[in-house]
Amino acid sequence: MHSPPDGAESLLSRADWLSVLPGDLAQRVRDAAVRHKCRSRTVFWTYGDKPDGLYGLISGSVRMDTIWSHHGPSMLSTFHAGSWLGEAEFLADSPRITSMSALRPCEYLFIGAKTIETIVRERPELWRGIGLLAFEHLSLAVAALDDAMIRSSSARLAAVLVRLCGARLGTAEESVSLEIDVTQSDLAQMANLSRSVVGGHLEEMERNGIIRRSYGRMSVANIDDLRAAAGVDKSPQKDGD
Repeated sequence: MHSPPDGAESLLSRADWLSVLPGDLAQRVRDAAVRHKCRSRTVFWTYGDKPDGLYGLISGSVRMDTIWSHHGPSMLSTFHAGSWLGEAEFLADSPRITSMSALRPCEYLFIGAKTIETIVRERPELWRGIGLLAFEHLSLAVAALDDAMIRSSSARLAAVLVRLCGARLGTAEESVSLEIDVTQSDLAQMANLSRSVVGGHLEEMERNGIIRRSYGRMSVANIDDLRAAAGVDKSPQKDGD
């Protein structure tokens, strides 16, 4: 079997979690990836499901939600082309702790759980790559907690938008999305603000040329201006970056 072509090949070639593996093992994982397409609103998994595999986004965007609190489901974040998702439950041998669904039509790569388990039995080094992927998502969760403690409501909202673009932690530019599917209600919940306060801050950002709004969607004109409004940067960076 040959590696998936085009956008799939790009996704596989720039995956950090594969780059730390021995070359032959990384190629075996690449060869195991199966290409799929889905429509907007497709549900990949829901809270409590048995983990079925790893998902790598070639195109499109997905949202991740939690239902742990009584006011849930709550939007946790969005992820875009270049993202790999679904690894945490493999490490913990746990049911899914989130739900994930498509915000737009998506094309993605899927590596099934049984395939991963088979490879891991023969090549336990694969755990290192999966662990790196989990660490990247842990770093994003820590950044989200840090953002939640920003006192300025406008800066806190801007930090949420940076995160939704996939631009919070030194993400490669090709993996940053300047078009995000999010409602004012979602933003209010994520930034712990009222809808009216969110609306006022968004109007100001739009006047300043940082964002443009349309129904259920937002365009970011300049991600660096948005980072500046949030008071966050791309750190932490990897050695050599």
